Amino acid sequence: MQSTTEYLPVNWVDGMKINKTHFIAQDNAFTYRQAHTVSSFLNEHNYGLLPVFDRHHTSAKLFLSLDNEQTVHLRIQRARAISRGGYVMEFDTDTALTGQQLSAGIPGLQVPFSELKDRSAFYYVVLSIDPYKRVPFGTADPKETPPRMPYTMPGYSLTLLPANETSALSLGEFQVPVGKVMVEDQAVRLVENYIPPCTAVNSHYELLEVHAGLEQFFGQMELYALQIIQKILQKKQQNELADAIYKISENLTQFTATQYSNFKLSYLYQPPVFMITAVTGMARLIKNTMDFYTGTSKDELISYCTEWCGVSQGELESSITSLCSYQYNHLDINDALDKVLQFTQIISSLFNNLSRLEYIGKKKETGIFVKEQVLLPQTEATPVKKRRSFLAD
Repeated sequence: MQSTTEYLPVNWVDGMKINKTHFIAQDNAFTYRQAHTVSSFLNEHNYGLLPVFDRHHTSAKLFLSLDNEQTVHLRIQRARAISRGGYVMEFDTDTALTGQQLSAGIPGLQVPFSELKDRSAFYYVVLSIDPYKRVPFGTADPKETPPRMPYTMPGYSLTLLPANETSALSLGEFQVPVGKVMVEDQAVRLVENYIPPCTAVNSHYELLEVHAGLEQFFGQMELYALQIIQKILQKKQQNELADAIYKISENLTQFTATQYSNFKLSYLYQPPVFMITAVTGMARLIKNTMDFYTGTSKDELISYCTEWCGVSQGELESSITSLCSYQYNHLDINDALDKVLQFTQIISSLFNNLSRLEYIGKKKETGIFVKEQVLLPQTEATPVKKRRSFLAD
């Protein structure tokens, strides 16, 4: 959905006959110019949900329901977002109370749900705004003649777009994805962990938790790297493994010196891509430093790191390379967080163990330390939602 109409200001002249269409045209021109001014500061990575002021609430609160006509109904109780075109969408009243019916059929779904067994598909729930369509609302003043609803709000509509066919460039300037639907095995449900496009990290409470976890991760990585460097220098270790790990740790301390400050001071108010880029930058730094030793000690280095991070060589290399080559998708931020989580847990475990070694090059089976753990009786507990942890267990 793209705007093909340019709304221009009305030419007001003394003595002209005026009616409501002139005022509507002037208001449309103001809305058009305001949106285009705002859109000049937006790009494919910084539109979407607007910042929240209460961490216990998200910018969007929606409920999904399905009827027998294979139609998805969306009820919005709260939403605050801005589209790529600069148009603000704001709901502070339940759409059920304003009379706005937001519903959409699942595209291409022309078969009964009974025939959907073993089939699955994902769809973005896309909210569209028509700022030039005025929907009357409010309570009429009984003293006013003729009676009328005193206010108007923009028109809204709902669309479901196949996730595998939708990209940031395929969405229009009036649209924002606010949810994700999964059709699987005769059932349609909302993807609970979906994080819509966000203008900033503080636009969504889950991104705030991720930011806190990554801030802790970068601080710990800085400490681990410094401890490793200090031990290598103090013990004057000179072997290929020690030299390689020293170089990786040295590069990490320089990298975290800048990025840790960015996490504390600016990334909270920046689009999520900045936070993700910081982690991908660390992955690329580690990979490039390991590549220094191609043809010499790289294979031994990777084998040694694999031994101390508790995963296979394939998992270690995959967690690094997949993040290095990852293309950020603003429509589905959670996809990036999954890769970030895998990388940070493995790297955190590796450097935590290396920082506790007395001598770089010791094999794990020789035993460097003993982990003591108290076993408690197993009791049934109420399952709770597990928070993301970016550090090693």
